[in-house]
Amino acid sequence: MKNITFGYLLEKLLYFSKQKKTALARELGYDVSYISKWTSGKNLPIPKNINEICEITSTFITNSLTEETTNDLKEYFEIEKNIDIRKDLEDCLGELLKEAYIYTSQKSIPIQSKEVYREEDCNGIIHVNPKLRKQYLDRDIEKYISKSNTLNLIVSINLNKIGQSDKISIADIKEYLYNKREDIDAKAKILIGFDGDNEDIVFNTIMLINMISMYPSMNFEVYNCEVGYGTIISVVKDYVLFATNFTKDKSCLLSTMSRDKSIIEDMYYSLESILKKQGSLIFEKKLLIDIIKEKTYTQYFMTQDLRWLIGSMSEIFMPPDLYIEVAESIFKDKEVLEELSKINIVLQNITYKSKVKVLIYASELKRYMSSGKISFFNTPIELTFEQRKRHINYLNNIIINSENIEVKLVDGDFIEYFKDYKNPSLYLSKNIKLIQTDHEDNISDYAIIKDKEFKAMCDEFYKTIWEDDRDIIVSDKEEILEILNKELTYASIINEEFSNKI
Repeated sequence: MKNITFGYLLEKLLYFSKQKKTALARELGYDVSYISKWTSGKNLPIPKNINEICEITSTFITNSLTEETTNDLKEYFEIEKNIDIRKDLEDCLGELLKEAYIYTSQKSIPIQSKEVYREEDCNGIIHVNPKLRKQYLDRDIEKYISKSNTLNLIVSINLNKIGQSDKISIADIKEYLYNKREDIDAKAKILIGFDGDNEDIVFNTIMLINMISMYPSMNFEVYNCEVGYGTIISVVKDYVLFATNFTKDKSCLLSTMSRDKSIIEDMYYSLESILKKQGSLIFEKKLLIDIIKEKTYTQYFMTQDLRWLIGSMSEIFMPPDLYIEVAESIFKDKEVLEELSKINIVLQNITYKSKVKVLIYASELKRYMSSGKISFFNTPIELTFEQRKRHINYLNNIIINSENIEVKLVDGDFIEYFKDYKNPSLYLSKNIKLIQTDHEDNISDYAIIKDKEFKAMCDEFYKTIWEDDRDIIVSDKEEILEILNKELTYASIINEEFSNKI
């Protein structure tokens, strides 16, 4: 259909898709008054944004169509009826919108037409202070997945030069790709620079621990690597490039997007080259069995300056007989059991008599006492009430009698944003630093922190939260014992009621 104005076309597309201007405005990130001016013909979008507007609009309209309205739309706009694939229809509508824009701008505002390009002739699109950067990347990944069964992603950021919302958008990529694992074989490499003042030490460290510990089966690597200040670069190999620049106050200035294949290829392999020459892998994943057999765990408990952040109750502070009891119920490998027995001896005779700082999430204690669920060497198992009672009584005894072991409870969240995430578990010492990863598909991994800069960051993080003077830290011994005894009493009542019902 030729010689149709942009506003009239947009109005008709909304009509056939049964969508309102407000819905399109939300999708585009504009005020609805802009959409009204476009459809009325009073104004046109500015040229530098038109390609993105046409793309988002065509996707939005196509996704809103039913089979019946699709046929009506094709008939009205004289679109070939054999175009059945939604992606083809989406591309067709995008072209119609661009043609209508060029026709309208030439007809009413000639000066604008000089700046309008079809996407295939255009190297990049710039968004000034965009509010939908993450949405752009997610949408492009979604489109790429529909065309391919593999995805290679590289992201480059400087952690201390961008705001928290932008850090979160990068951290969330792992969960997004994990949820798409049945559709695509995804590989992601995140290059992180630590230059600058680490004012967000607690936020940054917890975010990185979550990135490392969540979904351990994913092919997801994090590197310490010198990268550009105040810039996020995201490259989906063979498909799209995003580059976002930030001001000194960490506000987004602009984002540039390109689908020029030569530029995407150059940037992808440029980042790969920087990674190989300068990158330091932040962590190494190790299977539980290897951690035990290679004596890494034993060595850890024999080192100095032990500091624990316990987000998941484990073998720590188990009485020696309960420890062996649980170990023998899980593991059958003789070599593994022998090594676990040695670790038990080290814990009882060295570790629990050494100086140790311990932070335990109170919410985890409550969950453990009510459910009995525990991660024994990162292997899930459910303990009976009597076993839990022995465990907590032993911890009580250590708190009361030990002069070397300092225990504090974390009764809340250090960072509000992460309150719905699993509590992190971090085991630090002078030489060895471990992160307990999520248990997934019967795989029990640990992440050994390898990078020196991230090791130092974890040390500083622990010092910061240990000295935290907010109400969320419970350091008084009597108060801690009271909390433990309350939870034990509550669990005893529940257990007794349950036993009576049986």
